[in-house]
Amino acid sequence: MKARSVLRDVRAPEGDLLGDPAVCIAVLDGPVDLSHPCFEGADLTRLDTLVAEPAGAGPMSLHGTHVTGLLFGQPGSPVTGIAPRCRGLILPVFTDEGEGRVPQLDLARAVERAVQEGAHVINISGGELSRDAQPDPMLERALRLCDESGVLVVAAAGNDGCDCAQVPAAVPTVLVVGAAGPDGEPLDISNWGSPYATHGLLAPGRDVEAAAPGGGSTGLTGSSFATPLVSGVAALLVGAQVRAGHPPDPRAAGQALLRGARSVPCAPADAPECRRRLVGHLDAARAYELIARGDLTERPASAGTTADGTPRTTHSPETGVATAGAPSLLGASPYDSHEGASTMDTQSVPVATAEAVQAAQAAPAAQAAPATQAVPGPEAVQATQAAPYEAVPPATAAAGVTGATASGAQPVNPSSVPPPVPLAAPAQAPPAPPVGATALGQAPAAPCACQGGGPSGAGLPGSVPSGAVPSGGGVRPSCASTNNRPLVFAIGQVGVDFLTEARRDSFRQLMDPVQRPVEGQSGVTQELPANPYDAEQLHKYLTANPWASDKVTWTLNMDSTPIYAMEAEPAAGMDWTSTPLVPLGATKEEVVAITTDHDKLADALLALASPAPPVSTVYRSFRDAYYGQNKFSQDENGYISRISIPGRLTDRTVRLFSGQVVPVVEVKSRGIYIWHQKQLVDAVVEAVLAQAHQEGITVDKDYVSKTMDAFLDKVYYQFRNLGQTSADRALNSAGTSAFSVASAISKAMLLGQSIPSTTVAPSGSPISLYCIDSISVAKSPYCRMGSDCQDVKVTFFDPENDRRARVIMLFTVDVSDEFPVPLAPPHQFLES
Repeated sequence: MKARSVLRDVRAPEGDLLGDPAVCIAVLDGPVDLSHPCFEGADLTRLDTLVAEPAGAGPMSLHGTHVTGLLFGQPGSPVTGIAPRCRGLILPVFTDEGEGRVPQLDLARAVERAVQEGAHVINISGGELSRDAQPDPMLERALRLCDESGVLVVAAAGNDGCDCAQVPAAVPTVLVVGAAGPDGEPLDISNWGSPYATHGLLAPGRDVEAAAPGGGSTGLTGSSFATPLVSGVAALLVGAQVRAGHPPDPRAAGQALLRGARSVPCAPADAPECRRRLVGHLDAARAYELIARGDLTERPASAGTTADGTPRTTHSPETGVATAGAPSLLGASPYDSHEGASTMDTQSVPVATAEAVQAAQAAPAAQAAPATQAVPGPEAVQATQAAPYEAVPPATAAAGVTGATASGAQPVNPSSVPPPVPLAAPAQAPPAPPVGATALGQAPAAPCACQGGGPSGAGLPGSVPSGAVPSGGGVRPSCASTNNRPLVFAIGQVGVDFLTEARRDSFRQLMDPVQRPVEGQSGVTQELPANPYDAEQLHKYLTANPWASDKVTWTLNMDSTPIYAMEAEPAAGMDWTSTPLVPLGATKEEVVAITTDHDKLADALLALASPAPPVSTVYRSFRDAYYGQNKFSQDENGYISRISIPGRLTDRTVRLFSGQVVPVVEVKSRGIYIWHQKQLVDAVVEAVLAQAHQEGITVDKDYVSKTMDAFLDKVYYQFRNLGQTSADRALNSAGTSAFSVASAISKAMLLGQSIPSTTVAPSGSPISLYCIDSISVAKSPYCRMGSDCQDVKVTFFDPENDRRARVIMLFTVDVSDEFPVPLAPPHQFLES
């Protein structure tokens, strides 16, 4: 089918159905062949991600190019997309190498980047099966960022043909898309389930024609290719909002798609054939009418009914019982943080066979979808309700090119998977037997049937006829980033990696062996090889040989998971490992005092005899933090718990020894702090006690300590983040500089003593201190011109009396530089 056939009933001017340049769609998929003729003149920008490889002839390149072509194929080219005039961001997340899987952490990075770059709609034709329908915490946070920023995420339901869910589609704030056939019936490979019941749509997903790498086109099947059709229509709806003079509201576009969905009566409601229909079928015309009217409270026909007046039904995600009325999007309760699975699955695409290539070369050139859509009359609308979408010609469906779907772990042989048939057919073909196991030991599911409809263009991946791509073809360049390289201000712990066994062994051979006492033999030692992973040994070696510091791959870890590889900015100056005994600018009296103290004089002479070489301040911080984190001594103050990392993302990545790929951050020297929580808490406790003493108040020291621990734990654990967005950098800055705002926090905790209360505390009762309730971040109205300022609001409440006014501490932080800068002293006020 042609992608733009989903727009045939939309009553709008022809030019409006090509999209608006003010609307931005981000595609998170495989590499895209941007030299394809269909992208000539498209406003597409490829952003730096962990996938740096160009598009090739692999399965994920076919997947990414096909999905992108469905959205941005230009009018008059072999493939015309749904929204060719919209701006596009290409963020490759799937690679042709390996199994086509990525960790959810990598997907979260791309989602955050898309939001930063101004995406209104994010298309994710991928997912991972999840038993509890909960995303990884980092992906959960990225999706919450989309929700708070008003960005619509559209994700595939998956192609396992089961009552199951995958993330991110299962998240309530995501618009889910399942695959349907030309007759509107769900394909037997399309997933369904209670997490999709109120925010899922069906869209054409069989033999969808779009671009293939190398200049040709092909038809592919699966929910992966139904998803961009919905994303494209959502972008057109946002464009309609902009043309009407309204601010873009992608969430309203998602609501219009759900409320305008076409459904048919189905009973019993909890039967699989009814639940497979999700909310209903994509109806672009009705969604466009809702947006044009600016009214999402009623359906075009009547509230809670279909076009023919029959009641519309949806299914409760808990019970599966049908309920009347319109479904709502993004009305879910806050997520529960859960450590879920850690990979995103896509399915590999088998290489085209020789027969398929021969058929492709013999096939006639594909007809481009019309650049504009004529306004249909009533007869056309009535005819479309009977056969909603254009079917693929039989000759096209005969070729056997297999595509990639939204989920699944193993390649599927096209011959082993029968073509999808409607559920109402007299004899339904059973699904193919499972092929392999999915991620994290889950039970094998039915394989994805990304069954291609054969080539409709002049070539296929790996078999591109010479001269298929005209010279000079490609996309016109556009700004790759609104802020040059994205800033990073993250909090975590330092780790080390050696990338390869050879690099690790080189350190082992150059480091001094260690002497260990032999157990049970007093005074006897044995010599053991050096251990590069031993923090104390590595610290000793790098102190004496600082020039080897950049040969270690330093990582910033979060809960033992590396999130960045760190390298120091080019050193403008060096730092001495040991502090000189005679400080710079010392007076003559101070020097005399040292020379008269024999111990101090001996230390000074030893320092002169064996001075430690200078080292980059950044690498010194890495080295000391790594040592401090792993030094469990009798003194609790000897344990370093956190380090703050200011810097910028580079366009490079590294593959760690474990195989994980992480982006490289160039770390700046300003803003690096290493600390341990106990010292931070002690500083606040002392400030509170001093303030209380001035006011003649007796407070519980342990209570103050626990309150400050709660604040830092919220920053470190509840709000842990990648430190890329403006809000996250401001939040991390507040957590880093907690020692510098100790007096402000102490005043907030003691403020309850000066707030009138309706109750009188009994004489001699303990003082009631305010404690931290919540932390939030919002764009600040107070900011210098050209800066990016965020307000970090820390809310305090009286746990002994919830009727008392809450106290707000407001920290305004300018995050437009690598090192976040607080603006003015913290402000405090009462919340009504």
